[in-house]
Amino acid sequence: MFKKIIKHYADRRLIAYFQNQKRFVRIHTMKNSKSIGILWNPADEGSIDSYELLSKILRDKGIRSRGIAHVHSSRELEMLTTITNSGFIHKRNVRWFGRPRSNSGLQFIAEPFDILIDLSIAKTIALQYILVHSSATFKVGWQGVETNYYDLNIDVSERPQCQYLLEQMVHYLENINEKD
Repeated sequence: MFKKIIKHYADRRLIAYFQNQKRFVRIHTMKNSKSIGILWNPADEGSIDSYELLSKILRDKGIRSRGIAHVHSSRELEMLTTITNSGFIHKRNVRWFGRPRSNSGLQFIAEPFDILIDLSIAKTIALQYILVHSSATFKVGWQGVETNYYDLNIDVSERPQCQYLLEQMVHYLENINEKD
């Protein structure tokens, strides 16, 4: 019951911040991006493979990428230490309303990514907080049933899987028409 109250209050704070922020949205593609941030959730089925594949795709295209994931247990954190170029925020390093306490989470929010990709299917308050407060100029993801914080929303409700979401994101980010 207490967790539901906290989640409800945190969601309301995020929505209020999102609605009042003044953002300059600029559409980016894979062709004109230099840096991409990736939010991901290890709890999602296939998320580790999807994150590694996306990192490889971006590296092959010469795009700098950095990821961050929200982990729930110390054991999960130990298992994921082999994942390269990704930071982790543990539930102990997150305040009740989603704000990271760790430097890696705060630095990720402040980094001016061209695109922020949210690969998570299962949304967490911590990842939503990072998404809303990120200084990225173009945000891509799947909204699910929550509030839409994205500039480009990819609907994968028919097949809510990380691999499918990744395929759709790469397809759209490579095929967006850059002309006005």
